Amino acid sequence: MCNLIPEHVRLDETDGMKNLLATILVIATVQTCIAETFIVKDGKPLAEIVVSDKATGMQLLAAKELQTYVKKITGAELAIRVESVAAASRRNDRRRDAVATIYVGRSSHTDKFNIKTDDLKHGAYRVASGADWVAFEGPSTAFKPVEPWARSRPSGSGGRAEKDRLQKAWDKITGETYANPFHYVYPFWNEELQVWEFDDAGSLNAVYDFLRGLGVRWFYPGELGEVVPKLTDIPLPKTNKVVRPDFPLRKLGWWSKRISMTPDENLWNLRMSTNHGVDLIGLTQLCHGSKFVHLREEFKKANPECLAMYGGKRATDHKRTQGAPCLSSKEFFKHHLKYSRAVFHHYDEPLISIDVVDGYGRGVCECKLCEGKGTPARGWNGLMSDYVLGYVDRVARELQASHPSKKVSALSYGAYQLPPQNIESFPSNLSLWICQSRKSHYDPNDRTRALELRKAWLEKLPSKQLFIYEYYMANRPGGAWEGIPVYFPRQISEDLKSLKGLSSGEYIDLYQPHDRTKLPYDYLAISHLNLYVTTRLWWDAERDVDAMLEDYYEKFYGPAQNEMKTFIEYCEQNWHRMCKDASVIEKALALVTEARNAAGDTIYGKRVALAVQYVEPLKRLRDQLLQPREGPIARAVLRSANDLKVDGKLDEPFWKTVRDYNLKELQTGNPPTAHTNFRIVWLGDSLCLGVTCREPDMQNLKIGTTKKDDPNIWSGDVVEVLLETQFHAYYQIAISPSGAVIDLDREKRLDTLWSSGAEIATHHSKDAWTIEIRLPAAGENAKDIDARQGIAGKRPSETYPWYLNVCRQRIRGKETELTAWSPTGTRRFNVPKKFGKVYAK
Repeated sequence: MCNLIPEHVRLDETDGMKNLLATILVIATVQTCIAETFIVKDGKPLAEIVVSDKATGMQLLAAKELQTYVKKITGAELAIRVESVAAASRRNDRRRDAVATIYVGRSSHTDKFNIKTDDLKHGAYRVASGADWVAFEGPSTAFKPVEPWARSRPSGSGGRAEKDRLQKAWDKITGETYANPFHYVYPFWNEELQVWEFDDAGSLNAVYDFLRGLGVRWFYPGELGEVVPKLTDIPLPKTNKVVRPDFPLRKLGWWSKRISMTPDENLWNLRMSTNHGVDLIGLTQLCHGSKFVHLREEFKKANPECLAMYGGKRATDHKRTQGAPCLSSKEFFKHHLKYSRAVFHHYDEPLISIDVVDGYGRGVCECKLCEGKGTPARGWNGLMSDYVLGYVDRVARELQASHPSKKVSALSYGAYQLPPQNIESFPSNLSLWICQSRKSHYDPNDRTRALELRKAWLEKLPSKQLFIYEYYMANRPGGAWEGIPVYFPRQISEDLKSLKGLSSGEYIDLYQPHDRTKLPYDYLAISHLNLYVTTRLWWDAERDVDAMLEDYYEKFYGPAQNEMKTFIEYCEQNWHRMCKDASVIEKALALVTEARNAAGDTIYGKRVALAVQYVEPLKRLRDQLLQPREGPIARAVLRSANDLKVDGKLDEPFWKTVRDYNLKELQTGNPPTAHTNFRIVWLGDSLCLGVTCREPDMQNLKIGTTKKDDPNIWSGDVVEVLLETQFHAYYQIAISPSGAVIDLDREKRLDTLWSSGAEIATHHSKDAWTIEIRLPAAGENAKDIDARQGIAGKRPSETYPWYLNVCRQRIRGKETELTAWSPTGTRRFNVPKKFGKVYAK
């Protein structure tokens, strides 16, 4: 800093002209010292933006975004000049009114300034400046898809013909009838912005960083979600910095991305500085990659032995029409390798997903080759670990031998979330996706389990390449948390800090409805905050989340900032209680109403209204919860998970040491003709029941069916278990004396495609038939991971119990006797208000 008044200068009345000269000297000195270069000064543009004539789409977008927001901030419009390398070598002049130059993307000028970006990856960027220039630089590779790839959806205009063209070309390459995953490349081209979302976005990220430094925020898509300060001056920054993200892969997965994204949503996605990571994970095969082998009807018809066997039939219709593989089939293994090698060879993908089709949790294939390969004693999350991951291990080793520079990926997911027991170490080409839901980490036990799961997997993973597959889908219509304000910013911060240096990044599954006119609320009304916090922490996991939140409350909610802070913090602590506690709902509704009143009829009021509208369904839930429960109470006694062999015999010693609960006549509560009781225990992560149906007429036992999922089951004797968990109301499982089972999700309708994952067996003696049932809890995020697989719940406690009814239908001739643990007073079993309370202790 210079001395504004030199010591030798004395300003007194006797110096005359000398004093005048000294004064001029001081003024000149001050002006020299405080002179500053401006981009905008007093609302007038003093700089221009320069891009190369070879600029990529992302670099051109960066220049346009900079121009747009400088104008919004100051009213001044900066000119954009496109300059060729040849022209740049002949001139260094600017527009007459410009005193500074902003270089966006690589050009001959940035090369002259020796601004290098060769060491930057994954959207990292460099910002450097001189006396009268600043450069926003980053990697600039533009994506170019490899042929063949489809340009439209199958159901769109001309889509079927385009898909057929693609498949014909792919069949010629492979010589087989495999599906081609590159049909799904086209949605990532943005016609309006003229960019591929796969393009390197380093320069764009640098511009957004600069704008955020001026106070611009994009909390939510569109003008409603942006905050733009009003300034008259923007100084030219004095900087030389490199910014690298803490997580290379930063991908937001919009469910209906392949259907529709508004321009505002597309821009918001880019403004969050996300990264698709095509150099890490490839283009389209994030998970469930083996399905492309067996997806087409031509393959299924030609290779039936490649498909799993369930109920005596090949699984051609699994997941609607996708099919499910038999992982013991040598033919499927051969085809899977051939398909994977074709993808590596032709498309040069860096990584390919080799895990199984989605929903592969209904149980191990029932063919003789797969017999005994399941591990039910490990509970739901380990039921198929050795079966599925054993197959993955075999495929990975073969592909490593043929393509040593390539990688493959698998999932820790659903019924194969736990690491396998029979594999000590996977090959070094395998990377892993752990599916999780960090919103459940409000429970310290769930948080601990997540940390332990990562540790257990990394011990078996030489590549140490771990990705996280996350679920931010609380707004999903019909989901467990619809209408509930699921805020969890501090859990996001805690989890990302623990993953820094451990994870290579993550994919967040979001719900974007196909038809938004059917939703009573905006699907980002609540989750935009979780997403904003996450995307900022992806770049700097150590960032102060409390300071970030204070900035959000102030800028987004203005006069209602204190009220919205109170509402959001209350919801963060209590959202998981709202599905069971009417008083918590009442408090949340009151708080958001206070915020709406404080915001007034302003843009802040419109922002608060998003939350008000979103929580409207809570009023109905509150009213339902205020109706008292009327059922009995049962305690599930804790026992070791290894103590049970599910064979229907109830001959384990512990069954004799736990209390039995009796069934009564359904309408009157009187003793029935045929006595029934059940015992209940909690083993590991499963609720287990032993049911004894006394039967004086075993010779005339009425069997409705011997087939799984056959509605004829209700034409005979049957035992039903009706179950409501902390997160789902409710499930229905019916069991025939033959051992046939049908399980239903009754939350919205009769969903017969849901599978409980239950292990069930029956046994007949001379005067009774008995049932052993193991019902594995798949965790509270089971509905987010796969709504049609597993029981969405965790161990019931006295505070957060499950609710249950055990019922029996006995048919003899024209007489039908109905009994239940908790009589309903009607001729129906399905009366949730009457379900009894169950807790494990």
